[in-house]
Amino acid sequence: MKRLFLLLLIPIIQTVNANAAVNKAVDTMVNKPAPDFKLKDINGKTVSLADYKGKTLVIDFWATWCVPCRYSFPAMKMAVEKYKNDPNVKFLFIDTREKEANYRDLAKKFMADNHYPFYFVFDEKSDDGRIDTTFKKYVMPGIPAKYFIDGNGIIRHRMIGYYDGESTKETAEDIEYEIEKIKTGK
Repeated sequence: MKRLFLLLLIPIIQTVNANAAVNKAVDTMVNKPAPDFKLKDINGKTVSLADYKGKTLVIDFWATWCVPCRYSFPAMKMAVEKYKNDPNVKFLFIDTREKEANYRDLAKKFMADNHYPFYFVFDEKSDDGRIDTTFKKYVMPGIPAKYFIDGNGIIRHRMIGYYDGESTKETAEDIEYEIEKIKTGK
């Protein structure tokens, strides 16, 4: 019986250790300057981190093929709508790691079909031909990934992945909580 119990615990211990490793990697980016970027939106306008100086910025890295990204969007929509009249809070969605040649059209259609009011830009190709230059600068283990950046360009928090154990409202409240912490300087 003891042997069976230990065998059942091994996957749990491995999961905890894997999660601890990811969380440790996540923490290494907090309270450090956000890497700069210059990316283009669907209309060809260049956007950079400097454009958001003095603002609380939430960056959401996503891709059209990423199912967890899609699941996270209703909560992001709630947060975007809550802060739409706050000139000091901005959201930027960076489409990254795309695999299809027509990813720009796919992203535009996805946003329109789902009525997402998100301002999004496209990551650039890296030297290896993948669309992930900015993604790599932010040292991420995966997507979706949300970065909460203060008005001085310092990363204050990040959320990696999508947790399906929460409701859309709870996830939106988590996002709002991080924004309010930055706004109040806590």
